[in-house]
Amino acid sequence: MKICASIAPTIAKPRNVACYAMIDTLKMEQTDDIDILLTLNPHGWSTCFLVDKGKAYEFTITHVFSDPYFDLIQVLTSLINGQKFATLFWYGEPGGHRFEFTTQHDIILVSVDEFGETFDEEPKLCQLMFLFEIKLKQLITIFYLQLQKTRILLLDKNFAENRERDFPFQEFHKFERLVKQFLDL
Repeated sequence: MKICASIAPTIAKPRNVACYAMIDTLKMEQTDDIDILLTLNPHGWSTCFLVDKGKAYEFTITHVFSDPYFDLIQVLTSLINGQKFATLFWYGEPGGHRFEFTTQHDIILVSVDEFGETFDEEPKLCQLMFLFEIKLKQLITIFYLQLQKTRILLLDKNFAENRERDFPFQEFHKFERLVKQFLDL
């Protein structure tokens, strides 16, 4: 599945009760079989592959509407700091996807919804695509290492050409200090 998208985060209120009732009817299994590959491409694009139990989802992310790496760091930081709910909107052309993160102790329920064209307003009608549970430390570790990989690759002059303005170095360094403390590194 290929999804053309842009990230814009919000720290959001939880979805409505009826939506959680529907999620509760689905049998959720916590799994360690989740991975993420985040690649900073040249000229304002990124690619994110999310693999859940062997099924891969591809998201093509544009940097035109937001700063996806900064937005991601903000949401992850909020989860580390105890925020119970956080939301990322990845806008496509048209429509997009909403990623909602709900904390339950040390487990994060991640739901991915699809929505139609919103014309610069928060989407109101979303359809659940898939969801999974992951330990908070596992989620933070996976994303931190992907962000760290990008920071290191940007040290190479050839790699950095047409890319370095798309990575929030200062925000990453703050996030890195927080992650090292959170993960006891």
